[in-house]
Amino acid sequence: MSLLKDLRTLPRTARTLLLLGALNNIGSGLVLPFLAVYVHQVNDLGLDTAMHAVSLTAIAAIIGGLNAGRLADRIGARRTAAAHMVLSAVGVTGYALAGETWHFLLSAVIWGLGLGSSSVWNTLLATSVPAASHPVVFGSSFTLTNAALGVGGLLGGAFASVAHPMSFRLLYGANALSYLGIALAVFALRSLGTDTPTEADARQDSVRSHTYLQVFTSGPFLLVLGLGLALYFSSYGQLEAGFPAFLLTSTDVGTSGIAVLFAVNTGAVICSQLVLHELIKRWKHTRTVALAAAAWSASWLLVLAATASDADFQLAVLVGGMALFACAETLYASGMPSLVNSLATPALRGRFNAAYGTATSAGFVTGPLAAGALVSGGAGTFLVTGLSVLCAVAALVLLATTGLLVRAASAASAVTAGEEATPDPADGHQEAVRG
Repeated sequence: MSLLKDLRTLPRTARTLLLLGALNNIGSGLVLPFLAVYVHQVNDLGLDTAMHAVSLTAIAAIIGGLNAGRLADRIGARRTAAAHMVLSAVGVTGYALAGETWHFLLSAVIWGLGLGSSSVWNTLLATSVPAASHPVVFGSSFTLTNAALGVGGLLGGAFASVAHPMSFRLLYGANALSYLGIALAVFALRSLGTDTPTEADARQDSVRSHTYLQVFTSGPFLLVLGLGLALYFSSYGQLEAGFPAFLLTSTDVGTSGIAVLFAVNTGAVICSQLVLHELIKRWKHTRTVALAAAAWSASWLLVLAATASDADFQLAVLVGGMALFACAETLYASGMPSLVNSLATPALRGRFNAAYGTATSAGFVTGPLAAGALVSGGAGTFLVTGLSVLCAVAALVLLATTGLLVRAASAASAVTAGEEATPDPADGHQEAVRG
């Protein structure tokens, strides 16, 4: 099978990173679905405490992500990722020990600051393989993340019990230990670079003049950021909030049907990675993301079509829409991080990935807010129509600007080739990128 063959030919460091990422996400899956239950039913606190904790985590992750990007460019992505995972472990440990509202809110902030390093993980993956392998490593990471979160959720669901409050605390403790274990493993990956004082000083001298100003004044990259924000708003930002709310208010599909659709999504993500793998490898990143946007647009049209279908056929139409949605996720997860890293130069790669992470976080936060306001106001059909139109426009913009983005990637590749004459010690080798 082509995907398995490509995975086997990846450098050992990349395969190790993929394995560590999967193990880390199993740990996260242990606790991810249970915060509201843990806060409300186990600790007898209001549901608003759980919601505030989620919001604070999201805000802190944006701040932590920008700081992590800066640190990755200065001291190396490996060190930064390990340090932020330790910070995440501290935050999750706070959850395990919490009993008062302020305990949860403080822990949420610390955890969010640590989670900001997720963009640094993309930097590690990007620097662990040649640029031609970026779609393979990013796509595989996405698929493994979904599978690992599912496994973690099943294990957590089997272990957690409201009748035994300690079970929740043990799960959060296990998640904290997984963060610490991954942090130690990442720090031990010396193949990602060395960290002698002389080399660290040389790196700081080489990047001292680089700032986020250079990232946010890059026209092509700002275009990619805007498209990333729009597509995240229209997809992931709706999947767990706007989509179920619209189904419950506009169709005859109940909670059991929604559960079926999310199971279809998980299975289709894994299957689509196998089916679309060769296409993703061959296509330019811009075309891959454009196809993802078009598929999301079509999937939202199928959601609209379900509302006009007979009750007996609604679920079948929605299953088709969810399968198409999953295909779009696979295309996007391979294409967009590859596109972002094709525009990045080695000295600013951490900041480029962090800026992209901030844009996607903004889409993930604003999506549910817009969906809640429109669906509760009886404008669910307007919401879904708008999402389809926004994705279609994003696809057209990507196709129209492919030449611009390819030229920008070529310019970044030329800079990269020049910097490779003097290898960057803290993050390992850097490879030329393609558009």
